[in-house]
Amino acid sequence: MNAALARLKEWFAQLAPRERWMVLLCAVVVTVAVLYGGIWQPLVKAQKQREEALASARVVAARIEELAALLQANAGRGMPVNRTTSILSIVDQGAGGTLGKAPSRIQPEGDREVKVWIEDVPSDNLLRWLQELETRFGIHAQTAEIEKQSTPGLVSVQLSLVR
Repeated sequence: MNAALARLKEWFAQLAPRERWMVLLCAVVVTVAVLYGGIWQPLVKAQKQREEALASARVVAARIEELAALLQANAGRGMPVNRTTSILSIVDQGAGGTLGKAPSRIQPEGDREVKVWIEDVPSDNLLRWLQELETRFGIHAQTAEIEKQSTPGLVSVQLSLVR
């Protein structure tokens, strides 16, 4: 490295005074361009991206606070329960979506009760469906016989649902 530096100094010393000024001026311009393009500009760009991310996060936080306030305001009211549709049609038509499969057997027991048999259904889906029946239609399970299946997570169930 010292040899290369010595040759560079020798070459620079052989230049005319005007050429030396031009080489120095070019070296300064290149140094400034490298510092600007390699250091300053990426720092400014990163700062701008952080400011945009912060603004976006503030918008999301404000929206979450609005929704939380709305939920707190409506907490006591609850959802209106649909009691006009017959329990048999609710169970027959609504089971396929949340459960992922239709009940294997449905037996009406008057206007306010229905017995339902469902085989090999994921237990999570069953719980979601029962919660949906309770909150949307005012239907709850009076009795439940649940059998664990050999496949993990699946159950077979016999329910007595009443309104």
